[in-house]
This record gives sequence, C-alpha cells and structure tokens, in this order.
Amino acid sequence: MAAARDWHALYEGLSRTLPVMAKAGPHDPADAAGLFLCGMNICVDARVDLADPANIGALMAEPTTTPARALGEELLSRVARGVGGEIRFDWAEGPHWLRPRLRARPALGGTGPQAAAVLAKLGARAVIPLEDRTAPMLAEIPPGVLIAEGEGLVQAADIVPSKEPVPEIYIFEYTAGRPVADIVPRRSSRIIVRFSDRGIQRDPAFEALSLRLAPRAAAALVSGFNDEAAQTVGAASRHVFALTRTWKAAGLETIHFELAGYVSQAALGEALANAAGAVTSLGMSHSELLGIEPSAEHPMAAMLALGDRLGLERVCVHADTWAASITTGDPEIELRALMAGCAVASARAATGAPVAEPRVDPAAHFDPLPFVSPVRTGRWTFVACAAPYLEAPATTLGLGDSFTAGSLLVLGRGALAEVR
Repeated sequence: MAAARDWHALYEGLSRTLPVMAKAGPHDPADAAGLFLCGMNICVDARVDLADPANIGALMAEPTTTPARALGEELLSRVARGVGGEIRFDWAEGPHWLRPRLRARPALGGTGPQAAAVLAKLGARAVIPLEDRTAPMLAEIPPGVLIAEGEGLVQAADIVPSKEPVPEIYIFEYTAGRPVADIVPRRSSRIIVRFSDRGIQRDPAFEALSLRLAPRAAAALVSGFNDEAAQTVGAASRHVFALTRTWKAAGLETIHFELAGYVSQAALGEALANAAGAVTSLGMSHSELLGIEPSAEHPMAAMLALGDRLGLERVCVHADTWAASITTGDPEIELRALMAGCAVASARAATGAPVAEPRVDPAAHFDPLPFVSPVRTGRWTFVACAAPYLEAPATTLGLGDSFTAGSLLVLGRGALAEVR
C-alpha cells in the first residue's frame, strides 16, 4: 500500500493553478500555439434520469416481446449490478419511439467534444472536427469550442446549419441511493445506449487545418471508433491514425488515444493494432482495461504490456477512487496530470457540468491508494494518485472525458504547480 498523503491539501494547491495554466497560451485565433486538437466523434446525447418513475415506467409498461421492454429490462439489470458502460442496442426506431415518451435533456456527446468543452470552460482553446453541422448539434456546442471553416477557426454560432439531424444517443443515469423501480443502486453511473453507428467525423477542413496547427499545438486527443460498426473500425482507425502520424512527424509531442467501449474484442484489437506508432499516449477506464485483461485488478502489468506493444510513452487508467499511469517521462509531471484530471472530473461530478475553477467538494473523500507509487520498472515509472470520490454525484456523465481534458492540460502546457 502507498504511504498516506494529505490529498486534500495537494489537490487544493494544484486546483488553483489549472485556470492559470489553461489561459497561459495565446488567444489570437491566428496563432496555433497552445491549442488542443480534440476528435473524432460527436453526437447529441439525450440524458434520461432513471430515478424518474415516468422514464423507466414507460419502458416496463410495454409487452415483454417488445424492444422497449427488452431495453428496460437490460437497464434494470445493469442498475442492480452497478454496471454502467456503453451498449449497442439493435432497435433502429428506438430514438423515434423514446423521444415523445421519456423526459430527456439534450447535451453534447463524444469524448473529443466533451474534453474540448471542459478545456474551453477552463479558458483554453480547443478545436474539434465537425461533419454533422445540423441545428441540433450546433446548439449543443458551447462557446469557446472552435471549428475549422475554410482556412480559419470559428465558433458554432458562426456556422449556417446544414443537413438533416442524426438520431441522438440516449444516456440513462442513476444515482446511488435513489430508487430505480424497486432497485436501490449502490453505485452511481450511466448507461450509454446507441441505436445506430454514427461513425467518426470526417471533416476535410479540420484535417487540412490540423496539419498547419499540429507543430505548435499543445496536445491532441482522438477517440470515437466505438461509434463505428464492427466492420468499419479498421478503416476508420487507419484513416485517423494516418492523420496522427502526420501530427507526430510535425512535432506534436502528446497525441492521446482514449479507448472507450467496443462492439467486439476483435474491433478493439484492430483499433489498438492500428494505433501502434501513431500515438504517444493511451487512456481508458479501469473497467475497459479489465475488458482487455480480466486479471488487471492491479493495473501495472497490463499497462506495461500495452505500452511496450504499442510503442507508447504513457498509458493511463482512471477508476472511481484512483488514477494511475505508466510513463517514460517525468513522474512528477505525470502525477500532476493525473491529479488535474481527477480534480476536473470530481468538480464536474459535484456540479453536474464543466467548471471554470475546479475545487474538491467538501463531501468528497479519498480512499487509501491500493498499491505502491511510484515504482520504477525498466524504462517506465508507475505513478498513481487517490481521486476525490463522491457517493452521490450530481452527474456521472462526461467524467472520463473531463479527466482526460484535465490530464492533457498539464501534459500539453507543462507543470505550473508543485506537488510534494
């Protein structure tokens, strides 16, 4: 076990530096220095509170042979087991059926856009690829998130909507202690339900502009192959990783691939194989790591295997009560990156939305770190931190994306805070 540390004090000191760090880069739209590239998928989420009896009731009131009832039973099974995650539900008419029957709130979805929104809220500049330029989508992209238009960067409010809306993705949220039907969840989480395969955003303007931005950008984030059908994951990941190789060759030092959940192990394996040599950093939740290596309760061995196989400089894993990385870089900077990610995610959990000035909520607690840190092994250093944990968060949506944004802020902008 790791030695006890005053995590409250450490987080308090680091959190004060994050907005300063975010605003440290130039803000001239013509200057690419310090800008974050965040792709490659996007969607409109429909957020549904499962504790609202009308929502789960609408599904469970349907006959047992209907897809609506099957979805309701799947949701209840996951709530009872404390399982969140993402599923592909084979019901093409699902959004059309659910829209008038459930109480849902629209929100921005997709790892890259969510991370960009968090960075923008902190005061940094981030650009996303955007093929889906429909009115419902543009309405959810917050101020400060930039979009390529021609040879420049604009905001969503500057774009004329086009094309027909794409069906939304449904996010079913539940909170520890709040009953869902006759089940009282022990753990807060969310279940992401996709009814179609939207695919990545193929935005020629973003891709062309990124070649000019990459040499002076702070960092890049790619994700979203989980939005592809199993048979197209290979082509989509080859397309994106060909682009990231050009960024890497241009001198962009931090190119992070956030994993997410896939329709099959074969699709996951194909995406990982195509990432070899094309990114510098890989991230995932602990549950996603366990999907790759079921024995990885202590994550270090599985992370080392991934790092060596893919030729990476860091591998990061985030869990409810801790975060950990293996890195070939400075372990102190890596610790700050982990803590920054946890601070930003925890602040979002407490408030329900991205915040401009992250602070650890007084209700948050720190569990003892379940392993020794740091540990040096060959070219790697294993680093871990305790995460501020809330039993009953205002939301669990976007926490992994917020963690990624906070970590990339430190990795891309350098260490402006001391952690002792």
